[in-house]
Parts: sequence; structure tokens; C-alpha cells
Amino acid sequence: MTESDGAIPGPPPLMELGRQLISERTRPRPRLPKGYEKTDIPRDICSPKTLTRLESGRYRGLKVGTVLALLRFYRTPYELMDHIARLAEAARARDWCSHYASVLEDRGWFYQQCEDNAGYLAFHSFSVLPSRIQSEAYCRMIRDTSGVSGEDEFDWDEGLEFRMTRRERWIRSERPAMFLLGEAALTIDLGPEKEEILADLGKISALPFADVRVIPFSAGRYNLQTWTLKLLEYDDGEETILNVEAPRGSGFIPADSTRGRFFTGAFKQASGKSIALEDFLK
Repeated sequence: MTESDGAIPGPPPLMELGRQLISERTRPRPRLPKGYEKTDIPRDICSPKTLTRLESGRYRGLKVGTVLALLRFYRTPYELMDHIARLAEAARARDWCSHYASVLEDRGWFYQQCEDNAGYLAFHSFSVLPSRIQSEAYCRMIRDTSGVSGEDEFDWDEGLEFRMTRRERWIRSERPAMFLLGEAALTIDLGPEKEEILADLGKISALPFADVRVIPFSAGRYNLQTWTLKLLEYDDGEETILNVEAPRGSGFIPADSTRGRFFTGAFKQASGKSIALEDFLK
């Protein structure tokens, strides 16, 4: 790898792998409160120069075996080691996007890592509030109106704690975010929690880094209407991530692909049809 290669952003799995390796090396340990220095890594695993390349998130010559050897040296917990190993495999894939979703697990571990590292967030949902801005009252409404449970009983208390922690992390970070809501998300029966739900949504909208907007029914049909979209942009030139869901399927799409450009264009169109939440609630 030349010096100029270091300036080329890697695909999302590769960039995320670099962040995970830094996190594992530097996490506090009983006798190593600041973690390991690069020079502490045994030379038979990799040199400090190679480790720097791996942690940069731009080194396309990585070997999964080297990543696993590093994780064993770091005594990474098994479950996290498995996640990171699959991340390394996705990073090596020629078509990284087709392997991207395989890194995910039930709790959305990989997506959550990507979202936490994004510098700008954008969401679209036609009929529900995006989970990032759901309140405790909204979660209670979902719980109380869910008449069908899955194969395994869902732990509502654990789910609520996870959502509220995720929301608070975003608020503390003050990262800018846009939320496009279809009018249906606010006009469906929100039950006895309605006033509390709308009051909380108003508080979110008042945050200086949050832009909450509504696409009214009067705007008519728009291309993004049948899709739920999450768009994550990064500050270091890393490729934008698009995660889309619809009845026909869901997954990650490269932003610079033909399909990706359809969704970014559709989001722009939908935004143009929207009005500020404050104006909608007047």
C-alpha cells in the first residue's frame, strides 16, 4: 500500500473493522488501563506498520487469519470475536454489499455500530415513528396494541431500555439528523398515550440538531412512500450507507449504485414535499 492509497476511503465493512480493532486494542484491562500499544503486539501476528494499516480502515490487503490472531491476543469475548471475524470476511468480499447484511444479528449489532459512527443521519417512515425518536410512551403504545407475539416471547423491558439508551446516545452526540414522517405516522390511533407521545416528539423536534418533518396526505404519492429508509453519512469520506426495507425485501445498498441513486433522489423528492412538524401540528 502506498501513502496515496491511505487517502482512499474503504467500503463501510472495512472502515468499521478498523474502528473495531482500535476499540479492542485500546479497551481498559485490569493491568492495562489504556489497553495495548501497537508495539506490544507480537511480531509473529503483525508489525506495528501492518496494524496501523488494518486500523486505518483502508487496507484492502487484510487477512482474516491476522484479524483472528489479533483478537485472540486481545482476549476478545467469543461473541464479539465472531462478529468481527464476519466483518473481516465481508470487508474482503469483492461485492461487499451482498455480504453486508450477513454480519448483522438479531439485535442489529453491526448496523448499530455504523449508526453510532455516522456524522449525519436521515430516516424516512410512512406509518410509524423511526425507532431513533420513539419515546417510552410510544413503546408502551406498541406493547399494548401488539396482539401477536413471535415464536419467542419478546422482552419488552429489555427492548425499551435498548431503544432509550440508543436514543440518548444520539442526543448526547448532537449529530444532525433529519426525520421524514408520513402523515399516517401521526394520525393513526395513538391511544391514551397520544398527548405524551406528541409532547415528546415536540421536544425532539426542538433540538437544534434534529429536523423533524411531515409529508402530508395532500402531497399525494411519492416514490419513497412504500419504503422505510435509513441513510448514514460519514465525515471522513467513507461511502454513504443506505438501509432500506419494504414488503418486497430489505438490505443494504451502495449509495453510488443505480439503485442507491434512486433512493437518495427519492429522499430528496420526499423532503421537498414535507413541512416542519411544528407547522403540521398547528
